[in-house]
Amino acid sequence: MPRPYWPLLLLVALRPLAGGAAVPDVDVPALGLSIMRVPPGTSAPQVSERPDGYEMTIGLGVAVMRIFRESGPVAPGSDVASPAYRARLDAQFNADVESATRGAPTVVGGHGAWTVVHAHAGDKGTAYSCVTYVIVDQHLYRMTVNASGDPRPAEFDGLVKALSGVSFQPLGRT
Repeated sequence: MPRPYWPLLLLVALRPLAGGAAVPDVDVPALGLSIMRVPPGTSAPQVSERPDGYEMTIGLGVAVMRIFRESGPVAPGSDVASPAYRARLDAQFNADVESATRGAPTVVGGHGAWTVVHAHAGDKGTAYSCVTYVIVDQHLYRMTVNASGDPRPAEFDGLVKALSGVSFQPLGRT
């Protein structure tokens, strides 16, 4: 007598439901964020406390991603779409990428953001930078990806692309 195949088919059909939501590659409760997909070979996140917030750093070859979350809330009316506000951020972070007059509006984790991608001559070839500012729950996040090389390193592109997988959740500090 032939074996019924419907139990096997049922298990295969229900398998996606058993897995639940996808697990992010990088989860950083101290900053209240996760990154769904990072390129293979990306280092584990290193989180450090700074006097004014927390910073996460990951690396991939010659590329480095840093995400900083300010501890204090932004001033009422702060908007990353405002050139004057971005000029203050450029001064605050001593930025070599001028976001006040460059860049474009973007979206990170469902929140309005401002992103600038810049290339200039550096000590080790062309230096590439991507800077994104986003305000989430009244807190500023500054996300950067940096790398040097000629041609533009694929690792830089991979970490910049990973920024599109950032999502935000409540802080998980203990």
